[in-house]
Amino acid sequence: MKTPKRVIHYCFAVSLVAGLAGGSLAFAAEGALPAESGKALSEMPVLTGNEWQALQTESKMAFILGVGHVVTIEENVILKHPELKRKGFSAKLSEGLAGVPMDTIVRTVDEFYQKNPDELDLPVMGVIWRQLVRPKLKTGIADQPLTSQTGP
Repeated sequence: MKTPKRVIHYCFAVSLVAGLAGGSLAFAAEGALPAESGKALSEMPVLTGNEWQALQTESKMAFILGVGHVVTIEENVILKHPELKRKGFSAKLSEGLAGVPMDTIVRTVDEFYQKNPDELDLPVMGVIWRQLVRPKLKTGIADQPLTSQTGP
């Protein structure tokens, strides 16, 4: 099945808008990111439990939606360019989260940080990997044994 370029571009645009609207703007509005210093960020900040707890449910859902769109975009690109297929993080994320509703992901992350307040510095994607993805995988990234991989 071929995926038209228009669909890939649309998915990219939607994920970009969702990421910006739900992620960066929500962080700034809720004060989760440092105050604007006039300097450009040198890298994308990693969302941890500290920031996650300050987000409204809609922002959490937008973050999960953005992650899902990135995975979907990669899958669509691989359909067009099979030589790019690999068993990397996105493929394993897709495998481990197949059929998991977004609200279940948000609830799982919320519960993890509530039960583990000493791990608020753990990135949200690490929680998703450990709590939802890894338990469903037969092999890890690049088909490595799971015993050697504790996180993404």
